[in-house]
Amino acid sequence: MKKRDRRLLFDYIPVFLILLGILMSIYFMVPKVQEVIEDSIIKNAIVPPMSKGLDKVIKQIEKDASRVGLKKLFKNERFRKWIEDRISIFLNDDVKYAYILYFDRDGKIRYLADFSKEDRASYWQTFNAVEDTFRKLKEKSENIVIKQSDYTGLWITLIKPIKEKGSVKGAFVIDFSIKKLKEIQGILDRIREFILAVTAFIVFSILISVYQFVRYKKDLKKMYIDPLTGVCNRLFMYENLDNIKKYPYTVMVVDIDFFKRINDTYGHDVGDHVLREVARRLKNCIREDEDILIRYGGEEFLIFVRTHSPYSEDYRYRIVQLANRLKNEVSRNIISFNKIKIKVTVSIGISLYRENIDIDQAIKRADIALYKAKQNGRNRVEVYDKGLEANDKGISVIKEAIDHNGVVCWFQPIYNLRTGKAVKYESLVRIVSKDGKLIYPHQFLNSIRRTYVHVDLTKKVIEYNIKTLLDNPGMRISMNLSALDIYNDDIVDYLDFLLINKKLAGRLTIEILESEDIEDYSYFKEKIMRIKEIGCSIGIDDFGTGYSNFAHIVELHPEFIKIDGSLIKDLDINPRSIAIVKAIKYFADELGIDVIAEYIHSEYILKKVIKMGIIYGQGYYLKEPVPIKKTA
Repeated sequence: MKKRDRRLLFDYIPVFLILLGILMSIYFMVPKVQEVIEDSIIKNAIVPPMSKGLDKVIKQIEKDASRVGLKKLFKNERFRKWIEDRISIFLNDDVKYAYILYFDRDGKIRYLADFSKEDRASYWQTFNAVEDTFRKLKEKSENIVIKQSDYTGLWITLIKPIKEKGSVKGAFVIDFSIKKLKEIQGILDRIREFILAVTAFIVFSILISVYQFVRYKKDLKKMYIDPLTGVCNRLFMYENLDNIKKYPYTVMVVDIDFFKRINDTYGHDVGDHVLREVARRLKNCIREDEDILIRYGGEEFLIFVRTHSPYSEDYRYRIVQLANRLKNEVSRNIISFNKIKIKVTVSIGISLYRENIDIDQAIKRADIALYKAKQNGRNRVEVYDKGLEANDKGISVIKEAIDHNGVVCWFQPIYNLRTGKAVKYESLVRIVSKDGKLIYPHQFLNSIRRTYVHVDLTKKVIEYNIKTLLDNPGMRISMNLSALDIYNDDIVDYLDFLLINKKLAGRLTIEILESEDIEDYSYFKEKIMRIKEIGCSIGIDDFGTGYSNFAHIVELHPEFIKIDGSLIKDLDINPRSIAIVKAIKYFADELGIDVIAEYIHSEYILKKVIKMGIIYGQGYYLKEPVPIKKTA
């Protein structure tokens, strides 16, 4: 053997010692296993059926004894014969002794009846026994099972209390012979021998195989295997792209839902365990020789599913079925680690095989579908289609801003029109592009609507506003969320996570845009109630032109209603706008809800609003939106 090979073998001596330790552990554990199995047989197979049958006899004895007493009852030879006939059906070859005892007034224990097949005692004969056992029987008044320590013909003893006028005055005793135990031990010994033989063979085989493959495995793990999860890493994908491209593959991106929260709450050890377990479950669902599982990012996995019939009619159906199987396999069972139990789910994005799409493009498409799955509530599967990209150029600009802190908020004050003081500030999002250009909401919000980028943008806006609240203790902020944002559990959970206390939450108002996106009002109301529980107040934005369901407003009971700017700006030229604003004001007054007039753009509009009794307002005439440093 070469010196280098000897050194390599020496490096793996600890592995051999561990395997030897496993073998020795199994050898010494088998007797313990025998004991556990024996105890289980006693508890579940021996005692219950015998005890159940005897209970009926004991019940009859106690009933008769309540009239004449146990001693006098068993003094009657005919009664003893009757009891013996009843007991005989429970006696078999496994029962060595069966008798009934009585505790007399002198503290002695005497036989009332003996049903044993041999060495029978006579009525009132003294019984010599350990007093502690029967003292325990009288104190606790419950069955006692004694496992005999010296196997001299006996295995276990079952003792059942017999009561006279509510007190334990006697005991029914059954002694089981060692015969049954020897049968059980014989079976367990054969199992033990089999386990040891198989274990020895497995360990011997492993010892032979380890050296042959150790160098190959060592190099492979170092280069291509993720050390934490044991699945392939990114390097494997990059180094084997040419081989992957030879076959039609469907690409799936799998992301663990709320993984950051797991790490933050339970620590990285738990997070690492979750990653390992998810990887294992995913691996169990795919084909070892054809499909490829890769740890693509922190909590993200990439799966290449080799596709044999990508043009068949049921191709899409089969792929979605596989993705759902992967999703369900992860969520089916709780993941446990050091007494911590976690329910883990995953979201999956799919890019179906297309002949003219390269691997990088397929991964990008699967990633877009993944974000759609996360936006739609997580723990779900989404398949990429063109509609998800909406405005790809616009998306890329916004995504770059999200990744490089290009998301900012400007603030427009909402004034008490009677005092002239700002009571709160509406937060309005802006995007700062790479070249420093300021991009306004109307230039990008429609293009990212219902895309994954919108979710990430909303999270950034939430972060920005909460940081602003922390930096400005006297400031109150009103922040806009769409109905789609409210429906998204991820966004509401994120809001809850960042609002560290009720006092901070009390300074933040969520303005909800009335729109056709409110499809399931009952579910929507649940989400609003959740936001109120967090501590935030609720306002209705753009009221008067959209959904405007007055009955729903009553149920939500917001802090304020903000009248849509298109109505306010036309107060000087449109009588219909005046009528609508007056109706909204009257409706709000009846419910005790404040009204805010937005889009006050001239002195005339300001005077008109004040004349109509509206106390709060905002608009460019009063003050335009400015960065946070200029709000003072």
